[in-house]
Amino acid sequence: MSGSPVSVSSQEEYMVEAITNKRVKNGRTEYEVKWQGYSDNEKTWEPIENLQSVMTYVLDFESSLKNKPQEVGEGSYDDGDSADEIIQIRKDNDGQNLLFQVSWKQKNNRLPKVSWINQNSIKMHNPEILIDYLLKKIKWPNNK
Repeated sequence: MSGSPVSVSSQEEYMVEAITNKRVKNGRTEYEVKWQGYSDNEKTWEPIENLQSVMTYVLDFESSLKNKPQEVGEGSYDDGDSADEIIQIRKDNDGQNLLFQVSWKQKNNRLPKVSWINQNSIKMHNPEILIDYLLKKIKWPNNK
């Protein structure tokens, strides 16, 4: 699928490469957009209103969500929560990125929850639990 232009201001148009994630922030659905010719670090969250000219990308992404395992519970950096522990790791549907199932330390004393988050989120918000998880998985040689 070739990129379609999206106007993000009255002067500039960008080409969408892919929709890579979805969230609800303040009751508003937003999609994470990978822009053609830009790195993964330059992805942006866009409200659905900004994506009307590229709805095929949104629909394809929504369709791919139906094939993913259901998330258990909830937890979100947007809610002020922080990931407590990595439970398991798997690849996304494309096999290109890692998804982490994490348990959450929740700010508002809600019951502990579990959900899947992408590798960029965990690297940005909680790299220390990623390091802890990997250190537990490393088989160290026995020194006698």
